[in-house]
Amino acid sequence: MTMLTEDVILHTQSVLMRDIFNKIINIAKSQEHVVIIGEIGAGKKQTARLIHKHSLQSNGPFQTFYCIDIDEGEFKDAFWEHILVDENHISLAYDLLEKAGYGTLFLDQFSELTDEFMLGIIESYVKGCAQLFRYNQFARPRLILSVNHESYQKVKATGTWMSILHMINPVVIMLPPLRQRLEDIPLLVKQFIADMKINGDEWKELSISDEALNECKQYSWPGNIRQLKNAIIQGAILSHGKEIEGHHFPFSMKWKLPYRLHKD
Repeated sequence: MTMLTEDVILHTQSVLMRDIFNKIINIAKSQEHVVIIGEIGAGKKQTARLIHKHSLQSNGPFQTFYCIDIDEGEFKDAFWEHILVDENHISLAYDLLEKAGYGTLFLDQFSELTDEFMLGIIESYVKGCAQLFRYNQFARPRLILSVNHESYQKVKATGTWMSILHMINPVVIMLPPLRQRLEDIPLLVKQFIADMKINGDEWKELSISDEALNECKQYSWPGNIRQLKNAIIQGAILSHGKEIEGHHFPFSMKWKLPYRLHKD
């Protein structure tokens, strides 16, 4: 089930998201690398797929490398050079770069890597795509980096991040959190319910009450679009595929303190 489809963005009620979509289309048609910054669950991977879809590399693969908890072995297998020999050539090959050739390499959760791995991956990309004896210079993939907003605040002024910007010179897209575009919640909920109806007969009669939808529009959604999607899934299950009511949502959405907090 998708979280941020092109159809949703095209019909967005948010002026902010319409502006971002226009930027996505313009950036997609360029050859520049991209950094997507946003909170967890804001739709960074879906944005990367939209960029790939509208890019000159759209006929190539969309290859994802998930950066969280990688160890040295995984890093070496994906990004370290090895000798490739065929009948006509001896060249240095980089496995993941070759797989993503002519397409897009999406580095998911890139900002959660250590400084060593962040620099190592970008250096491998630059060296692997610019080597003198590379027999297919046109097969280099485009890089899209996913960066969590909180992590970005910590790394943006570091020497490591400055080096990465210097090496790949990316354009930056900032994705707003859901709480800054609550007017899009009805559209997103409609999309999630439509997706569920397609994916299973048990959801054919699924709907949502006006009261429940209003509750969604009044919530702050710290988990963004992903949290909204999960809330609708839970509502669908607890309503037995019928009409989702407010009491079907996760407890955290309806929880309130039984007393007021006072400042000292």
